[in-house]
Amino acid sequence: MAKFKFKTNSEKKKLKIFSYNKAFEDEKRLKGTRIEMLSNKELSLDGCKGIIEYNDVYVRIKISDGEITVMGTSLDIPVFDGPVITVTGKISSVEFGVR
Repeated sequence: MAKFKFKTNSEKKKLKIFSYNKAFEDEKRLKGTRIEMLSNKELSLDGCKGIIEYNDVYVRIKISDGEITVMGTSLDIPVFDGPVITVTGKISSVEFGVR
């Protein structure tokens, strides 16, 4: 059986591969508040400076550039460890108030 080799005149392009080290360097370079959401059930925030107001309908969180308001129903804060805070419940909206 014969093997065929196809030759093209186009140049080969180098692809940049995303690596963990590059992502870690980018993360260190970025400053500010980091927010992760899991559906509308959980919000994790890294960069919390404090809680302004809190009840089962809304949570106002102070961040370095202003504040974040999380609105919903049955809201709770199961994790509040220094700059990391987690809000659980049924989240309907997230608002940013910037100074």
